[in-house]
Amino acid sequence: MEVLLILVALMLLTVVVAAVGDKIGLPWPVLLTILATVAALVPSIPTDLEIPAELILPIFLPPLLWSLARRTSWGVIREQWMTIALLSVALVVVTTFTVGFTAYALLPGIGIAGAILIGAAIAPPDPVAVDAVAEPVGIPRRIISALQTEGLFNDAASIVAFHLALAAVTAQGELSFAEGLGNFAYSAVVATALGWGIGRLAAWFIRGVHDSTTRNALTWVIPFATYIAAEELGASGVIAVVIAAIELHSRAPIHAEDRLSGQGFWETVEMLFTGVAFGLIGLSANNAISAVGADILHSILVGVILSLVAFAVRGVWMYLFYLINRRSGRPHLAPLRLQEVLLMTWSGMRGLVTLALVLSVPSGAFPFHHELAVIALTVLLVTMVIPGLLLPWLMRQLDLTSTAEAAHDKMRTAITERARKAALSALRRHYADADPEIAATIDDWFTDRLGDELDDEQNPDTRAWKIEKAREKATEAQRVAYTAAQQALVRMRGERGLNPHIVDEVLVEVDRMVLVAEHR
Repeated sequence: MEVLLILVALMLLTVVVAAVGDKIGLPWPVLLTILATVAALVPSIPTDLEIPAELILPIFLPPLLWSLARRTSWGVIREQWMTIALLSVALVVVTTFTVGFTAYALLPGIGIAGAILIGAAIAPPDPVAVDAVAEPVGIPRRIISALQTEGLFNDAASIVAFHLALAAVTAQGELSFAEGLGNFAYSAVVATALGWGIGRLAAWFIRGVHDSTTRNALTWVIPFATYIAAEELGASGVIAVVIAAIELHSRAPIHAEDRLSGQGFWETVEMLFTGVAFGLIGLSANNAISAVGADILHSILVGVILSLVAFAVRGVWMYLFYLINRRSGRPHLAPLRLQEVLLMTWSGMRGLVTLALVLSVPSGAFPFHHELAVIALTVLLVTMVIPGLLLPWLMRQLDLTSTAEAAHDKMRTAITERARKAALSALRRHYADADPEIAATIDDWFTDRLGDELDDEQNPDTRAWKIEKAREKATEAQRVAYTAAQQALVRMRGERGLNPHIVDEVLVEVDRMVLVAEHR
């Protein structure tokens, strides 16, 4: 009963924090990080709840990754392949080694494997934190897309490096970099194949399921099943879940009701799971922090230094990536300006994975074990709380908001116009053999001009007949037009150069029109 009370209290606290954050204009992950730190540092808070270290990632990571991955598309992945290679993999590796060797210098006796373990835990930015913190302040969708794509895959590289180092630490053996490279290659290939197969199989199954609740329930089970299957095969559960989510949402015939209900459902899951994870991790870290004792100030200093090193590495890497993007001449990548280099460096926020990996280290595995929790919480405060609080100010200083809004509006207008043309084209094809006057009236109705072209001097009976005839055709016209618009928008989600988030904004509006029409 005590565990149940704690879980309910954490969920309630998460909702309250999200509401307060929305009211005062602060991102809720930042407030949650502050509360988790308080929970970890206040000795009077009960800490009897123990979380098995091996269950932290399998419980919390699959649904959070799925929630983010369902918003992207294969078009974005193809367009952002360089982001995946240079930021999700290469930057994580460079950060792991740089932060690791800094920790090696600051913590004598930790060993090379222990240092790499710390570096791997700190290396990956948290996509959930970035998404929740960056979007409300008006960061351009092009930049958010790059940050989200980076965040979807960087956990895989860091987790492989972390487990390799952890195995060397617990076995007191040497760290094999050749073995690590081989493990990552195997992990990525097997996970990609597994995720693609599960996503396609689930899409095929959904085609034969007519109940919306059942379809949504399936998407809830798949992330956990995919993650567990991949881990059992020694592959990356992160990559498998992401690939399965993208493949499913690219192929499954998802209906308007599914999209609207699914969007609200997964946003709720994302909020509650993140809140509970932060709360449980904060409570679990309390015991470890208590054991640090007088060394807590040294651990905090180490956390600050490692955070600054991670920021410095990210800044230099982002500048190099900026030079590569400028030479490539592709306008949909990021960063493309020096202001964007600073913004993307500032948005390298650490979160759930960093804390979870640190807390998954077995007690007494190597020196400074207890200090890891303090270091991890310090890294979160420096990399998430401070940037999150200052991000609105930085956006105003960089003057990117107006440019972002203009680019967003331009793309949204283009997407809406293509959907409208598809709808009108389908209407005109459907009514090609109808009475010309009736077809013209339906056309005008769809463009919000129903009746404008009717002649007021017509015979009243004739005019009434035409209006009634048009009304009889209205429901069918709506179905034809909205279906064509939906199909066009779904196709646009997979196109390179179009942001699926903006496409989804228009698609949600059309979906709502469809549901209204169906319930009339």
